[in-house]
Amino acid sequence: MVVATRLANASSSSRFYYWKWNVMTTRGKMLGGSTSTNFMMYVRGNKEDFNRWSTEDLGGDTQWNYENLLPYFKKSEDYNGAWASQPDALTYHGKGGLRNVGTYDFQPGVDEFLAAAVEKGYILGDYNGANQEVFSKIDVTTQDGWRESTYRSFYRDTGKPSNLCIKKYARVTKINFLTLLGRPKAVSVTYQRQGITRTVTATKEVILSAGTFGSAQLLMISGVGPAEHLSSLNIPLVKDLPVGKQLSDHVTTLVGPFLKSPGVNPNRDLTIQAATEFLTSGTGLLAAPGTLTGQGFIKSPVAEPDYADLQMVHSSASLYPELPQDLNKMFGPRVDILESWFDPYHKQNVDARFGLLILGRPKSVGELRLASTNPYDNPIMDLQYLQHPDDVEAMLHESILILIFGFKVSKYLWICMKNTVALTPSFFEKPVPGCDQTFKSDDYYRCVIRSFSFSIYHHVGTCALGKVVDGRLKVMGIDGLRVIDASVMPGFQMETHKQLPS
Repeated sequence: MVVATRLANASSSSRFYYWKWNVMTTRGKMLGGSTSTNFMMYVRGNKEDFNRWSTEDLGGDTQWNYENLLPYFKKSEDYNGAWASQPDALTYHGKGGLRNVGTYDFQPGVDEFLAAAVEKGYILGDYNGANQEVFSKIDVTTQDGWRESTYRSFYRDTGKPSNLCIKKYARVTKINFLTLLGRPKAVSVTYQRQGITRTVTATKEVILSAGTFGSAQLLMISGVGPAEHLSSLNIPLVKDLPVGKQLSDHVTTLVGPFLKSPGVNPNRDLTIQAATEFLTSGTGLLAAPGTLTGQGFIKSPVAEPDYADLQMVHSSASLYPELPQDLNKMFGPRVDILESWFDPYHKQNVDARFGLLILGRPKSVGELRLASTNPYDNPIMDLQYLQHPDDVEAMLHESILILIFGFKVSKYLWICMKNTVALTPSFFEKPVPGCDQTFKSDDYYRCVIRSFSFSIYHHVGTCALGKVVDGRLKVMGIDGLRVIDASVMPGFQMETHKQLPS
């Protein structure tokens, strides 16, 4: 876990966290990386995301467009997901790859959610297929109810490659360079393991895959980054590059009013019978990767044509009494505010489900900088959530009401799930604590978005294509050094979860 400290003079717009200048963020520092900690959602992304990499960030490098990347997506997967029986499934998906992609049987409420979407004019389809602007059940990276991380798929269950040696409990502290004819070359790395410092020499090149935070931090500590920033820490400059300058993340808003309908309550549903079902057949509640069951991608009024910028996710989780504490541990929001918001539902002793709204392609871009020259000190991150005005307006779109169950704003033709035949139960109408504007007004919803948005840990951009690395992922101006993780994804973000493109 990393506590991301905001830079000096940054401004906070959220009352949702305990500390004015700090928010919680995480990284997957383990075998399998973030695929060992994430929600396992298998989302490839809009094809225009990759086409923009090719045209805008790499000046026409066609190897990064969607058409040329699709064969690699297909090669890696063994697709058994929600759309495997469709006639065009093999056009967009692969069979026989090392990583299983499937669905799961325990999805309370998802059929009603999708039926409501159809009733309001949206279509159902494979969001990893021909058209992303669809609603669907969620494909996930699981196998027989177990998490299918990259460690399990490509290493543990497939035989350890003879040319790969993994040093567990080791921490790389510096990349070492040798300057030849005025051009630096990465020649070795220094690492520490169990209190002992060692250096490993690279015979060909150094390949860096420490994640969006770790790769940028290690480059800067080693002298590759913004010259002015490195000078302020007395780090000898190897190469002046904008490392850390395009930090971007997805934010989501926990939204209500909440749907009075049965959901997953662990106090009630985590039973011996549920455990037995999982252990004997790999199905049921414990085989589900969390409680996110359905989703849809749509366009807001500020979106480009044929380019969805909002993701709506249906959760089957009930507002059980311990949910505020659980959300605090996962995402960091304040327990007292959540308890105040959820308390009326607990008092009535009824189930209530909620949804999430994700801003798919935020325009706000932040920055990562070093806190010190110590590689064990967490870096400083100024995430700049919702600082661009279009990001707030995007989340005030008419169609988000398929997810958020009841918001109405006069500015747009809001769509309410409670006005569909598929979903006709009652809704709670309690305002969000702290948002005192006229209930359901534009200003009220702006307050909700600014006060109740938090990270879903999709950080990218700190070693961006075209800025820090070239089309071959080689660090620009340096020989023998590549970066091959989510940090290379450009800071404009993608309408996707990051495990698949990574």
